[in-house]
Amino acid sequence: MIDSKTLRKISLAIGFAAASILSACCPLSVSVYKDEKPQLEIERYFSGNLEAIGIVSDRSGKVLKSFVCAMKGSWDGHELILNEDFSWSDKTHQTRVWRLTRTSPGTFVGTANDVVGEAKVEVAGNAMHLVYTLEVPMNGSTTHLHVDDWLYLVTDTVIINHSKLTKFGLDAAEVVLTIRKN
Repeated sequence: MIDSKTLRKISLAIGFAAASILSACCPLSVSVYKDEKPQLEIERYFSGNLEAIGIVSDRSGKVLKSFVCAMKGSWDGHELILNEDFSWSDKTHQTRVWRLTRTSPGTFVGTANDVVGEAKVEVAGNAMHLVYTLEVPMNGSTTHLHVDDWLYLVTDTVIINHSKLTKFGLDAAEVVLTIRKN
């Protein structure tokens, strides 16, 4: 027979497990940032010249490499085109061209040369959230990683960006960077 103290511990453990499962199933919505300032208007912020500096780390937190990225964006009233030229610490270079098309207020669809399909993009308050599949070179081949990408405008000229990359639901890497508008 189980005593009440043991039953209470089992109940608490089940409750914590259920809460963990539910929180994993219910991702954070960008709308929680709707009142945060300064307001991020991606059409304005990403127009012109920008610079990003960041790191990529593995799932243990070990930094794998760093990068500097020169960015240049333009908004034509319907589509934001953002050219990104990466210079990696391993002396490699990479170019990505994003095309973000507004589908409704605060919602965009994005494509890029190394993105599989379309990125879902939402903006509210000072935050921007992108979800997409990235094709990444690995060991002479490529692999697809799911990207959960969050950007936060902290001043009128600085964004902090944090991305989690997963494969089969397991953590693969993290990217942390700052973007500064010139």
